[in-house]
Parts: sequence; structure tokens; C-alpha cells
Amino acid sequence: MPKSFNDLPAAVQIAIFVLSAVLVGGAVFYFYVLPLKEQRDSVRNEVDRLTAENKLNQIFEQQRKQYLNRIAQLEKQLDTLRSIVPEEQATDDFMRMVFEDGRASEVNIRTFVPQALEPKDIYTEMPFSLRLDGTYFGLLGFFARLANEQRIVSVSGLSLGPPEGGGMGAFKLHPGETVGANCLLTTYFSRVSTAAPSTPKR
Repeated sequence: MPKSFNDLPAAVQIAIFVLSAVLVGGAVFYFYVLPLKEQRDSVRNEVDRLTAENKLNQIFEQQRKQYLNRIAQLEKQLDTLRSIVPEEQATDDFMRMVFEDGRASEVNIRTFVPQALEPKDIYTEMPFSLRLDGTYFGLLGFFARLANEQRIVSVSGLSLGPPEGGGMGAFKLHPGETVGANCLLTTYFSRVSTAAPSTPKR
């Protein structure tokens, strides 16, 4: 029986060396290489996840910019629509606009009487009964100015006649006035209301 490693046969010594190397290599692999491989795979998976998330975030950022641009466009359109059909009655502003157009056209507005509001599904009609007098071309210019105003105005029930004999209160006809007119002037606002407008001061 061999008493030392050197007394063992060469084949056995080689087998022991090989087995020892395998055991050492296995231990190194198990305790050092395998954990590093797992860490590498974990880091790689995290990198892949973050990369995919980053790409998704880039898509979301592009969509967010598109949505913000769309919102800005819609807000501009809404502002334009609010000037055409305001949310409130804005009766004073409307009256001021009509009388300014009358002065610019040299047309006299003798009567400006609010009528009952007419609520619709998504807007309210706000009509006014008007008596006008002036020249024929002055009336044409007045209605043309109303048609070009930013706020929507419609004219209905127009009837023409002599300038005298219409309107409320006492007034003098100016020289050169040739025609008088009665009509219903209607504008609109978007807030549905059933309240009657107050009678404006003349």
C-alpha cells in the first residue's frame, strides 16, 4: 500500500490532478462565474427593459406634443367661435356695434326694442325689433356692415317705406332721407337661457 502521493502510480496521480482541477474549476464556476453570469443576465434584462421603456416614452412624448398642438389649435378655434357666437348675451356690446354701424352708414336707428329670447338646443336667439331711416344706399351700407361683423347677425321681416311715420318718440327727419325700414335683427349666444333681456336705454 503506497504511503505517500509519490508512491501512487502515475495514472492515479494524473487522475487525482485532473479531478482536483475539475473540482477547483467547478467551485470557481459555481461561486464566482455563475453569480456573475446571473448578474450579467439580470443587467442585460434591465437594459432591455429600460430601452423598450425609453422607446415607448419617446412615442408617448411625440404623441403628447401632437396632443398639445391639437389642443392649442382647438383653443384658437374655440376663441374664434366665442367671438362669433359668445357664451353670454353681451347685449351692450351688440347694441354698441349696431349703433356704430348705423352712424358709419348715416342711418338713424329710431327704435331698438329687445324681443323675447328663443332658446334652441345648443344656442339662444336674441332678437331685436328695429326702425331705421336714411337713404336707400345708406341702408344697404348698414346691412353690409352688419354682414361683415364678426358676431353673427341675421335680418328678417324687412319692410321698406317712407321715412316718416315710424319709430318711437319724437324726432326730426334729416334732409335727404328717402326711405324708412322695419326689420327684426337677431343675434345668438351659446348659453341656453329663458330669461328675457332688459329693455335698453335709448
